[in-house]
Amino acid sequence: MSFYLLFSKKHKNLGATLAENLVSFTIVTTTISVMTPIFFSQKEENVNQKFLTGAINLSKEHLDDLRRQKIIDLPLGKSTIQKETSGYSYELKQYICTEEPIVNADQSVTCKTTIEKENNLRHIILSIEKNEKQIYKVQTAFTRLR
Repeated sequence: MSFYLLFSKKHKNLGATLAENLVSFTIVTTTISVMTPIFFSQKEENVNQKFLTGAINLSKEHLDDLRRQKIIDLPLGKSTIQKETSGYSYELKQYICTEEPIVNADQSVTCKTTIEKENNLRHIILSIEKNEKQIYKVQTAFTRLR
């Protein structure tokens, strides 16, 4: 008798049956459970992209500032600077070397800073970190034109 009440066609104007409601509820919950991880991973990717964009802008600004200085006035060796751009705070590690720097397997940098009179070349590595995680690294060389 109860089976007859679940699937009765006699009372169509009263609404959906229990079985129809259960099927629709199952479809909705399955759809939500599939879409939730996709939504959160997309949101995390968006935040990471904002961090990367800010780090690239910061490195460009810092390299432009270094280009405006005389090559002999650039501070040799490693220095760490806290900078903020696009509303985010970053740690900028700067290596200025007189010879080609060596980046070791553990991402540490070996940098020679011996100054020679005729050496007008400076190798620069900028490493930008957020929350102690490296986001962006750029290496370039500056020279003074005669």
